[in-house]
Amino acid sequence: MNEYNYDANIYEAPTPKHKIGFFRKLAMAILAIAVGGTFLGIGIGTGYVAMQHFMPESHVEISTQAPGFNSVSLEPTMVTIDPQTPDFTAVISQVKDSVVSINVTAMVQHGGFLPATEQPGAGSGFIFAQDDDYVFIATNNHVVAYATLVTISLDDNEKVTATVIGADPDSDLAVLAVSREDLAEKGVPYIVAYLGCSDVMRMGDSVVAIGNAMGAGQTATKGIISAVNLQITVQDPNTRTSLTLDVLQTDAAVNQGNSGGPLINQYGEVIGIVTAKLFGQGIEGMGYVLPINNILNILEELKELGSVRHAWVGLQTREINETSRELFNLPATGMIVMEAVPDGPAYHAGIMERDLIVSFGGWPVTDFADFRDAIAQTRPGDEVVVGFYRNGVRMELTIMLGSILR
Repeated sequence: MNEYNYDANIYEAPTPKHKIGFFRKLAMAILAIAVGGTFLGIGIGTGYVAMQHFMPESHVEISTQAPGFNSVSLEPTMVTIDPQTPDFTAVISQVKDSVVSINVTAMVQHGGFLPATEQPGAGSGFIFAQDDDYVFIATNNHVVAYATLVTISLDDNEKVTATVIGADPDSDLAVLAVSREDLAEKGVPYIVAYLGCSDVMRMGDSVVAIGNAMGAGQTATKGIISAVNLQITVQDPNTRTSLTLDVLQTDAAVNQGNSGGPLINQYGEVIGIVTAKLFGQGIEGMGYVLPINNILNILEELKELGSVRHAWVGLQTREINETSRELFNLPATGMIVMEAVPDGPAYHAGIMERDLIVSFGGWPVTDFADFRDAIAQTRPGDEVVVGFYRNGVRMELTIMLGSILR
């Protein structure tokens, strides 16, 4: 699990999101997946394998009273929380029994002719659902990727074997299942966390991060929401692929091992999953969290199907940069259609070969990254307006997106 190097400059993108830019001049920093992994004091991270992600829309109403919990084992002690002046000892006491420490044994590639070796790692997660036989734990894909053995602990002592039932590298999410019978044998109390609404979080709202920091067991750190509506791009030097994620930013301290753990609001509700941090000389308190509203549908699909339905456009395209635009006397930069897949969504909408796509769902499209990010904001079944040039004439068509399991 390697660390990832990035520049810390931040710029505002021409979309509703802000993007964090990388590799500018010589000001280098590290955007590290807050991977739980400590072996011999060295943080280990696993690689991403996809160039796209998708963020489904989901709305969860926020509670205006003390949060409710569904007890699946020993009854927790309920503590009334005043969201105006929250006592975070009460917030943490109600949430901590849903938070798990994750330990893995993973196959780590060393490159060259060196063979892969098994090495230990660590991360975090939280119980977000249950059925008659299992409890289901949300975590990051990079915590369990390439794992040959996964165990969880709720009290940092008793360990129970977990199974990865679904993972999605595109969103960096995974779901584990643990037998309720196995948990009952350990006699450790556990609960299903109450989920909040990340859409209403504001800059300055108080939050707490709970997780298995540095693989040393459950800890809690307090901070605020530092920024909303951000995008970060994580690059894996091993696979040379990148992953773009929509995130909240927090200054609550997160460390290796916090990955997959919950970020809690003042109601004691989970509003996000800790995923990454930015660190380097002169950088402090820049952690990044996947908003729960963006990912809840993904977690449910992973739980039910073991994979995720991604939006499918049905196009083969090629990027037209400024040089190509001038060379071929084209009206704009964008993505030129090489083929509309027969019977695909774009084909049925009327998109044709040689159409030059310049916008998708209201997002400007100037290159591959724009097109990928625009598609990532959609869900299967969405109707999306596509702006394009055909024979030099600006046109628009509406595509009903299909779906593909990955």
